[in-house]
Amino acid sequence: MMQEKMQDLIIEQIENDDLENAEHSIQEYCFEYGKDEFYYMASSDVLLANEEYDYVIELMNDALEDGIENDIVYERLGDAYFGLQDFENAIQNFKQCHLEQDDPNLMHTIYMIGLSYFHLQDYDHAISYFEDVLLENETPEVLYNCAVSYLCIGKVSRAMDYFEKLLDNDYLIEPICQELIFANCFDEADQIAQKTNMISSASLSRIKADYLFTNNRLDEALPYILEALKEINSDALKYNLASIYEKNNDFDNANILFHEIIENYELKDDEPFDFVLAHTEALKHLNISNIQYLRCLESYVQDNCGAFTLLLKFALDHDLYDYQDYLLNDVNHAEPESDSEYIFYMMILLDIHLKHKRYEMVVDIFDHIPKEYQTYFLTHKLKALYQLEDYEGVIGMYDDVMPDGYNAIIILKACLKLERYSVSNRLFNDMLQVDPEKVEGKKIFWEYVVDHVDSSFNLE
Repeated sequence: MMQEKMQDLIIEQIENDDLENAEHSIQEYCFEYGKDEFYYMASSDVLLANEEYDYVIELMNDALEDGIENDIVYERLGDAYFGLQDFENAIQNFKQCHLEQDDPNLMHTIYMIGLSYFHLQDYDHAISYFEDVLLENETPEVLYNCAVSYLCIGKVSRAMDYFEKLLDNDYLIEPICQELIFANCFDEADQIAQKTNMISSASLSRIKADYLFTNNRLDEALPYILEALKEINSDALKYNLASIYEKNNDFDNANILFHEIIENYELKDDEPFDFVLAHTEALKHLNISNIQYLRCLESYVQDNCGAFTLLLKFALDHDLYDYQDYLLNDVNHAEPESDSEYIFYMMILLDIHLKHKRYEMVVDIFDHIPKEYQTYFLTHKLKALYQLEDYEGVIGMYDDVMPDGYNAIIILKACLKLERYSVSNRLFNDMLQVDPEKVEGKKIFWEYVVDHVDSSFNLE
């Protein structure tokens, strides 16, 4: 009876998001009753809620080793791999569940398989699982993702059938219009906007303008930008318009807009990232690097890591060394919220430390970066190791950083320092075989060899 009461308490704590106390209660439960099925399931609930996906996988594998094998274990494994964006392993584990059974509890698993295929851009498979779920329950989320999947394989009419079922959900109208515009279905987006009256003509024009501008269809974007600017006070749109004028050699009108942007520091109809991007790019176009302009942007970067990184990048590009340190040490900023935001931030941070010759710090930061992201920053570590005269460390990174012409130069320089002829021979052979269309810096590498490697460098 006491065991059941402890289980009820833990369930209640988890349902109330009282995860810290739930964790303590689970530890007490384990001490009293051992690692039974309830222990594993409750622990995985807490770990999933805390997004500790690696620990979920470890825990569920322990459960399997302890002989606890059921649909919930494989479902949790699938959820964890999905959280790590390892969608193939997610699918593999979700499919270990008994999907053939007529069990409403399996709808989550079936949907997650569809969503995993969706993220793998295998839309045909995604649709088949979404449709299975929709036979049981037409939830807005499943309808929306199924409609987008149809859109991605060119079945616009089918997508519209499902979008039509979602028009009572006001919060979905703008995303639906965005998806249609991103699929180049402008007329269908107009139909949705007119039916619902939930998105203004100016807002729709802005979405079209952003889509066309991003895809370098600048002449097509121009009328939509002008239409949107009639009602929307957006520095981001002004920057896009100025860029089109500049491309068309209309430098006078471009400069007028660049000056308009930097004279206004009131955020109105822009997201912080877009606002700061417009301002930093306008300053760059006008060859202005006055810190007073940048200080006016600081209040907009504190809650947006991407915007903060843009400001940091501007300081880096313009050699504003003291301002870089000021931003890093004295300006509060949010943590990255996405993979792309994290990679962008870490790239600029490591660039700054390299430029300041803080080589030990670069290596230390790299070693603390999660392994799944380290591939983006290998060259930073390679450069730092070379400057630290750790030439063995440089050569030891060969397999990780090759083929790449710029990295090859650093490795060759290390070979010259240590007279490691076998490695240099391998390097020359590898660089002779690479396709210059696919490998960056091949020409630069051989130019370096011609200029810096003479007959005194004896090859085996």
